[in-house]
Amino acid sequence: MTYNLAEKYCVRIKSNGNTGSGVLLPGKESFYVLTAAHCLGKNMPNVSDIVIEKQNDYTSEFRAITCVEIKEFNTDHDFALIEIDFDDEERLLYQYKLGRGVLSENEIKFCGYQGISINQYRPFTGKVLSVSDDIGCFKITLVGETFDQGGEDGHYLAKGLSGSGVFIYRHNSPFLIGILNSVITDKAWNDDIDCSSIKHIEEYISEYVDLSDFENLKQWNENLEKERTDREIEAFKKENSDFFEKLYRKNNVLYPEIAKANSITVKQIRKFLAMKDNIRTIENDYPILYSNFKNIVKRFVDQVEDDYSRSVTESNEAIDLKMELQNQLKSQLEALPSFTNLDLSEFQVIEWLGICTLNFVKND
Repeated sequence: MTYNLAEKYCVRIKSNGNTGSGVLLPGKESFYVLTAAHCLGKNMPNVSDIVIEKQNDYTSEFRAITCVEIKEFNTDHDFALIEIDFDDEERLLYQYKLGRGVLSENEIKFCGYQGISINQYRPFTGKVLSVSDDIGCFKITLVGETFDQGGEDGHYLAKGLSGSGVFIYRHNSPFLIGILNSVITDKAWNDDIDCSSIKHIEEYISEYVDLSDFENLKQWNENLEKERTDREIEAFKKENSDFFEKLYRKNNVLYPEIAKANSITVKQIRKFLAMKDNIRTIENDYPILYSNFKNIVKRFVDQVEDDYSRSVTESNEAIDLKMELQNQLKSQLEALPSFTNLDLSEFQVIEWLGICTLNFVKND
């Protein structure tokens, strides 16, 4: 599932009677909106003539974004870069990356404001048809839909989408690769669109990922996972939760490598919270089953504290004890319906770690 959607970065642009779309963009030293130059008019307008607005979702009110300066206005390649100032830009914009080295047949997504419905953005899905990296352009086409609908010309229905940010997704994360320029042919027979790549604004970009380099992508994904894990651990710490602190301390004994301890802790917390919902369902819908489960757990508590909690010299010793305990609990829970076995045993061991019923400390 994709959580980081292209529409989060979509804006509407008005300038001297023209209405188009644009995309929010993080730069080296400031924040910008990238759009098609023709959305601003035939000639570069005064910055005071540009109105940029953003919605939190497609039905919400528009929020104005302050235009600071027009940094680029290029009619040859049809792009414009506007420096902006608006609230929460850092939190929003550093959630995606910029990409170069686009490959044909890559699936893309873009989102913009059609002229027939300028008060609501609309997302589209397509694919890259061809690329000319030398001159910084590429061509896309729609997939599964068409601009030519209800007897209306595609050119008319696509009007206003120029300037929309074009994203490729890797590992459920968006990479901005460029913007829409114009629909090809007046009737958009093939639903093809010319686009400009981010190559033209590289001097404003701090970094980008080469999407054609698989080793580069692999390394990026590993770094991304580490960043996400680090952020989640920090969020847990900020909650000052005794449960999370104790669970994290045990995992540092079980897994001496900090990166692995972090990753395991995050996975356990996700599982624990999900399984906790299952436990509540069992408690509400199957009270006898829940009572049987709690009775088995209660009989185990003294054994867990006396026989499994201890100081360990090697992390493998603690891991073996944890697995032995979970297997013993699992065998005791076999009397319960089989669909609950794995969830209940794993849930309970994580809970015991988090409340120190099951306790491991390093024997220094």
